[in-house]
This record gives sequence, structure tokens and C-alpha cells, in this order.
Amino acid sequence: MPRRVIVVTGTPGTGKTTLTSVLAARLKAFHVDVPELVEREALYRGVDKRRRAKIVNLPQVRNRIRELAWKESRLLLVSSHVPDVVWRRDVKKVVVLRLDPRELKRRLEDLKWPLQKVRENVASEALGTCFEEAAQYYGEDKLVELDVTGLSIEEAVDRLHLAIKGRIACKVDWLSKAVDEEDLARLLAEL
Repeated sequence: MPRRVIVVTGTPGTGKTTLTSVLAARLKAFHVDVPELVEREALYRGVDKRRRAKIVNLPQVRNRIRELAWKESRLLLVSSHVPDVVWRRDVKKVVVLRLDPRELKRRLEDLKWPLQKVRENVASEALGTCFEEAAQYYGEDKLVELDVTGLSIEEAVDRLHLAIKGRIACKVDWLSKAVDEEDLARLLAEL
């Protein structure tokens, strides 16, 4: 069984693809960006027109990543906002990137994302949806959260590498980090 697969997940806009590709180059690892893989190999079942998103065929994606893991002798780094894209038994570690929802909102707006997608993703990050989904599928023993708020790309890549090695971990709870109820109300009102 391939056990050299690391999943880097998180809400869209947290830096998964950028950080994982930089780390893969540094480690001479093989990087699989799942959205790019899904598009290139048509690993989807259709399109959700309301959300303007492809409906990923998870079994096909999981099988394809397993094939790549078997063929590839190097460490396989997989980046995806869908946490459960790799068969559970194939994964060594899952790193969930976290980003302050206010910073995430700014990033997505700067990228000119539609307002509904910005709201959806900021709410998801505030609630820790990616972490919860990853924990349900992989179990918390394989999971590490990594707060990348305010970090440069190089700082975030360094911390990602340490997280994969098991040298750092943190617990992120944006809702309890809100200074007071007014701060929380402001954050939610911005959605």
C-alpha cells in the first residue's frame, strides 16, 4: 500500500496549491493539485450550475491518486479543498490550512470571486468545515491544523514542512478567537 501520501486541504483561498507546489519543489516531491487533475482527466460527474462548480467523482479521483502513488517513488503531496480525496489507508498525514476569515475574505474579494462564493467560503472557514470533514473521514490522529494567517509564502512553507514532520501543530477556533460577541456579530454580518 502507498503510505507516502500527504494531503494539504483547507478552504479555497488559504494557499493550498501555492504552498504545496513550493514545498514539493523544495523536497523534490510529486505534487498533485486535485482541481487541475479533475479538469485534465475529466474526473467529475457533472456541473452544479447554481454553485458554478464541477461535481467531483470521488472514487475515480481516489483511484487515480492511488495509481499515481504506486507509480511514484517520491513523496506525494496532494492539494485539494475537498478533504477526503485520497483513500483513508493511503494517507500518512493531513494538514488543514487555516486562515483568519477576515484575511480570507480580502483574498477572495481581491481575486474577484462572486459574492456568494466569498460568503460561502468565509463561513466555511469560520466554522472549521474543512477540518471537521477531514476529521470525520481520516480520524483526528492523522490531522494537523496550521494557521497561515499573516505569514509570507516562505514562512508558511517552512511551517507546512514542520507540520508534515509532526513538529508543530495548533488548534484553530476562529469563533472563540473573536474578541467579543460584537466582533463575532461583525464577522458574521460581513458574510
